[in-house]
Amino acid sequence: MFKIGCCGFPIAQNKYFKEFSTIEIQQSFYRNLTEKQVKNWRNKAPLEFEFVLKAPQCVTHPPNSPTYRRSDLTEEKRKYCGGFRLNEVIEEIMDIFFKRAAILNTEKFVFQTPASFKPNSENIKTMIEFFNYYKNKGIFIWEPRGKEWTQEIVKHICQKANLIHAVDPFLHGPPVWGNFTYFRLHGNLKNYVYSYSDEELRNIIKISSPSGYIMFNNSEMYENALRLKKMLAEDK
Repeated sequence: MFKIGCCGFPIAQNKYFKEFSTIEIQQSFYRNLTEKQVKNWRNKAPLEFEFVLKAPQCVTHPPNSPTYRRSDLTEEKRKYCGGFRLNEVIEEIMDIFFKRAAILNTEKFVFQTPASFKPNSENIKTMIEFFNYYKNKGIFIWEPRGKEWTQEIVKHICQKANLIHAVDPFLHGPPVWGNFTYFRLHGNLKNYVYSYSDEELRNIIKISSPSGYIMFNNSEMYENALRLKKMLAEDK
């Protein structure tokens, strides 16, 4: 059965852990998670609860990205960030990232690239090299942004680097590669302020694979995820 969850905690953690079976952690994108933080989550959550971690922005986003406002990296270290470059700064951050993941007992990681990351030959080469370097560290899920990332290019990279293609099927159509679906539902084309209709939620159920994930990342993520969960229970 596919899993339903949210991108971040929209409600109190204890309540969330009782109502859902998975979550995509967003804090790991902005800065390193602390050991105390992840131990607290793991201790609060049921044993079968699954954490998915969003990969650090220093891997995917250039240092001029506005998302770095929430980063604790120094200006000097930011010079080495972005574009899947491998260097001492990135390797140090990824080492901490995987150590925190081990505490949470998770092996699934979401990499979201910005629209500024274009599908040119250098970016594609660097990206494939990055994922091959860390190929034994877990299951990598990739959500590209930007119209220039055609289905053919995305499929080629996913095959070469063994990635799961993550999509918002309402905005970008079906995924082109992966042994399970990973939907990230962002709302409408303008912003994340959106609530999905019952018809839209039922359509999501139809196109999701049995072992897939449906992760809400819109303003009404909690209400929508809970409503979808109830729909599934009623259909049994």
